[in-house]
Amino acid sequence: MYRNLLIIILLSFVFVGCNHYSKTESGLRYQFLQRGKGIVLPSIGDYLQCHISIYNANDSMFYSTFGRIPERILLTTPTHKGGDIMNALSILSEGDSLKALINADSFFLKTRGEIVLPDYVKTGSDLKFIIKLERRLNAFQVDSLRNAEKIERWKNEIVMINQYVIKEGLEVKIDTLTGLRYQFHQKLSDTAQKIRDGSIVTFHFIGKLMDGTEFFNSYTMGQAQTIKVFREQFQPIGMYEILTRMKQGEKATFILPYDLAFGARGVEGMIPPFASLVYKVNILKVR
Repeated sequence: MYRNLLIIILLSFVFVGCNHYSKTESGLRYQFLQRGKGIVLPSIGDYLQCHISIYNANDSMFYSTFGRIPERILLTTPTHKGGDIMNALSILSEGDSLKALINADSFFLKTRGEIVLPDYVKTGSDLKFIIKLERRLNAFQVDSLRNAEKIERWKNEIVMINQYVIKEGLEVKIDTLTGLRYQFHQKLSDTAQKIRDGSIVTFHFIGKLMDGTEFFNSYTMGQAQTIKVFREQFQPIGMYEILTRMKQGEKATFILPYDLAFGARGVEGMIPPFASLVYKVNILKVR
């Protein structure tokens, strides 16, 4: 009995200790998880290379860079009290990691400038941030790292696209300016109605990831798409490049490199960051 009582008391102390948060002068609640060997705190204007995971009030993770390319965040002056990620970053030395509680409304509406909260986040709730600071960088170092990573991604992307082309038996042409690959399966003469800025186009298309996963299929939806073509309105911008190469009645397959697709961010729950995309397009009508 006394042994069980002792275990309960010890567990109570552990529970209290694990949920104890310190507070900064601005009111940020935080708890260090690990202390590194760094002793110098970052200054405004430093770039901080760090990994971040974010959890909602249900302790469900909806964002993480751990195991991926780290964030490189420019440290700026906190914009508000009690819930600013800049405040959390400013107390980290190299090698430190911490857990911070930041109000969801403050983070999304003030820091990120969103209009409404995402549907997986409750109004008034706290977000839990796990942040590990790897190193401080200057602007020159950040540019050098970004360029090196971009070159490496391009090399890997070319290999992946070439493998896809061989696997699918495609004979693609390449736009050397944009990196867009394409093959026409039904090509018409120059007298056919060409798509230009301002054209109203009705078309079917299938959008796929390189592994064959479909993220859009107008055929299975039973509804062809009708849009007015303006470069500024397209997301991804590669869709503009696709349509303005086509004419009424044509069919083609296009492979978009990631920078013509949804870039470094992708589309949450649908398209991963840095994803190359395949579009199969059938132009029904142009006017």
